[in-house]
Amino acid sequence: MRRIALYIILFSYTTVMLKPVSPYISDAVSHIFYYTQHMATVHYENGDLHVHREVMDNEKKASSQKEIPAAKKENTANDHITLQQKISTAILNLHTTFQIPVSSALLYNYLPGEYPPPRA
Repeated sequence: MRRIALYIILFSYTTVMLKPVSPYISDAVSHIFYYTQHMATVHYENGDLHVHREVMDNEKKASSQKEIPAAKKENTANDHITLQQKISTAILNLHTTFQIPVSSALLYNYLPGEYPPPRA
């Protein structure tokens, strides 16, 4: 019973992993075994780029299900403030853990004055 469950899990995993490639596999099988029927139906109807169209349609369906529009997302200032507080506490912990002197740490991310490059 355990082996059957393992085989089912393995089969489902490989199926999920091969799902993006399945249109190419089915097209190759159709070209190998059903060439005349495939050329007469699929290529006549959709042209040479039918696999590309099928892959793009599948991707559009998958991405539309995953993606939430930006207008519906809740972007509050609390998220940004919380992240900033976490970063500042992490930096403070680094200073206390490694005992970095405050004078050697950069106080600004930019130069406060305007310093042109030296003349050659």
